[in-house]
Amino acid sequence: MIKNDNYTLFFSITLFFTLLLATALPVMVRAGLIIAVIGFLFPLIRRILAKNLLRKMKVACYSALAYTLGLFLFFFLIPSFQEKPFVLNEEFFLFLAIILIFSVIGNFVYGLPVSLLAESISIKYSAWRVWVSGFIHIGFGVAAFFVAPGFWIPAIICSLLFFTFDEITRKKSVLIGS
Repeated sequence: MIKNDNYTLFFSITLFFTLLLATALPVMVRAGLIIAVIGFLFPLIRRILAKNLLRKMKVACYSALAYTLGLFLFFFLIPSFQEKPFVLNEEFFLFLAIILIFSVIGNFVYGLPVSLLAESISIKYSAWRVWVSGFIHIGFGVAAFFVAPGFWIPAIICSLLFFTFDEITRKKSVLIGS
């Protein structure tokens, strides 16, 4: 698991564990971060991350932007759902900025690991890879109901966007790579 050339990685993870255990974060958050960091000790996970992480990070940004833009268009184009006429003001743009920040955080903290997990599982099923990956993405979006009940509908929408953009960028990278 730990080879001679991985002392820097081992030292970094040990330092991270020490800092993490000394913080005042809730126990569940610390446990999740510790489990995620333990994954970096395995060469297979590091190889998967090195191969796909940059593309997946772009996909996380794309899906957060698309979700925020979709929410803007929803409020802008469908005024019948509002009691007052729609006005573009600072409060609305602050609202959109907060939505963008939360969707970026959600996509990076929740969506990115789920997408990496979906890729590592679905790669074994080459004939059904897209379906398996889509099921895992959407399944974890639905599972957000148990993690944060107030955010499960946005989580499903973001997981659909993440999956869609992931497949588009994957096909684009395969076409460019060939």
